Amino acid sequence: MRSEEFNNLDYRYKTETVLQADFLADRFTETAYVRLYNLDSTYIEVFFDNRSHLIIHFRAFEHTLFLMPYLEDISLDI
Repeated sequence: MRSEEFNNLDYRYKTETVLQADFLADRFTETAYVRLYNLDSTYIEVFFDNRSHLIIHFRAFEHTLFLMPYLEDISLDI
């Protein structure tokens, strides 16, 4: 599924699609807890409200540039 297809789905189908995806990472912002998933060649972010823990937003993309916030938490021991 391409990101354009995912972004055009309604809330219910987005939720069902994410359940089929592979979890990759998570991160925190001031207002949201964000979980990153992968489905085929598409990355999907699910934003949860920090207070209510309800889903407030989905974002799907293919470009790896949007993965940068997740790379900040990776430490490599050399």
